[in-house]
Order: sequence, then structure tokens, then C-alpha cells
Amino acid sequence: MTILLTGASGFLGSRILNELESNYTVTTLGRQTIGNHHIVCDLAKEAPDMTGYSFDFVVNAAGKAHSVPRNSQDIADYEQVNVQGTARLLASLEKLPVLPKSIVHISTVLVYGRLEGKSLDEQTPLDANDAYGYSKVRAEDVVQAWGKTNGVRVTILRLPLVVAEQSTGNLAAMVKGIRRGYYVRIGDGSACRSMVRADDVAAVISRAACVSGIYNLTDGRHPSVRELENAIAHSVGRNCILSIPLGFAKAIGRFGDGINALIGRRFPLDSIALQKLTGSLTFSDVAARQHLNWNPRSVLDSFK
Repeated sequence: MTILLTGASGFLGSRILNELESNYTVTTLGRQTIGNHHIVCDLAKEAPDMTGYSFDFVVNAAGKAHSVPRNSQDIADYEQVNVQGTARLLASLEKLPVLPKSIVHISTVLVYGRLEGKSLDEQTPLDANDAYGYSKVRAEDVVQAWGKTNGVRVTILRLPLVVAEQSTGNLAAMVKGIRRGYYVRIGDGSACRSMVRADDVAAVISRAACVSGIYNLTDGRHPSVRELENAIAHSVGRNCILSIPLGFAKAIGRFGDGINALIGRRFPLDSIALQKLTGSLTFSDVAARQHLNWNPRSVLDSFK
């Protein structure tokens, strides 16, 4: 079985590649040459040349994320990479003599546009209005429309915070702060968040390719911020974490609102960021358990 994988050099894509290449012939596509079979292409700028190739299924893990847009160009980049890049990939697949049987598209729970909520399922309205979340909504629309038009099975996996041994983004900053002793807990840390292990996501890809639909993937545990902080602290040899009262944090957040209104969300703590840190936001993965044989492990165990 032959597979095309985009985004193989990324945090999640590299783990998907390691999982798939042990059982399948995998061709990667991207700017950096990865693996033994590779198509060099920057999807943000050009359509790939797939002459001579054929694929049983495609995994689209490419995309732009983890950066707050500072200006109109940054916002445009999300559209160019996540939406237009996906469209270019699909247009090139149409030129193959035989279309792939299915495509697995990696998306995010940020398409729901929610800062708080409990056990949100796949029927939750897609209300994202930030640059990243909205671009992923549009990319989902593009993939689903293409699949329907061309008779290709489409599976969309919506992911929350993805955790692995070497963390990235906000989680990496948290680990670094706790290790060096300058991380501060806000309030009692009781807010719960959905998370998922990268290796569990990688392991479900081949099953997902056989079943169409849209699925949230979580570890099913939805740990509190305090539980996550304590697990990280234990793993790096820290015994305690400093904390500040929620009221004081809110005062800092209001100050951050004023600063960011002038400079464009460069100050790290404003009201939006504070709500994300202190509000519970969890998602239901019941559909994945029913249809994908999804049986994930606890994210907290990865820090042991």
C-alpha cells in the first residue's frame, strides 16, 4: 500500500511518518526532503508535480500554526498555507490516472471557536473567527467538497493540544518555565483541558483512512491545569510551583488588553489569554471510540 504524507517534517507529521513507514511505502511532500521517497514542493506557493505516482490514500498534515498574527500579511499567510495550499494539493491529485481511495485531513478543535465548554462533540457549530481557526474551517470545507465531487473518502481528525516527548509551542514554554523555576500558576489550576498524545494520533491514521467522517481525538482524561503542571514538575525534578491569585491575574490581563490594543497582542497575558488559561474546554471523542477503535493513553503518563 502506498501513502502520500504532507507535513512530514512537522511535530506531528514526523511521528505519523515513523508510524506509517514501518508498514507502508510512504512518499512525503514538502519543502524539506524527508524519507526515501519525496516530492519537493512548497504548497503555499506552487502545486506539486506528481507525474508517475499513485497513492492508496493521502494524509494531509501540512499547515501553518502556533503563531499569533501581528498584521494583515500574517493573516493572509494562514489563508495561503492552510486553505490555498490544501486546494493546490487536491488539484494535483485530480491529475493522477487513478485517484486515491481516501484522504485523512488533520484539523483542530479550534475550528469550534470556543474558549470554554464541556464535552463538545463534532456537531458543535464551527464559530472560529481567529486567523488560524477560520483557515482550518475553510480547509475542511475544501477537502470535504473535493471528496464529494470526486468520490474520495474523507476523514477529518480534529485535535486539541498534542503532546509528545519533545513539546512545542505553549506546552514547551510551560515545561521550560517549570524546569527553570519561573513558571507561575494562575488561581487554583482547576480548569480542565482536552489533550492527546502524538503517538496515539499517529497510530490511528491507517484505521481512519478506512472510515469516513469527522472525529475529535482526545486522551479521554481531560486533565486539569494543576494535574498537568504537577506531572511536568515531577518529571523535571521540581517540588513546588508558585501561584498568584486569580484577581491579581485579571488585573494584569486588563493591563495587557490596553497594551495589546496598541501593539497587536504582543503582551503575553491579556483577557483572552487569561480565559484560555483558566476556563475549562473539553471535547467528546465518543465517535472516534465507536468508529475508529480509538483507545488512547493518558497524556499525563507521557511525563512519567
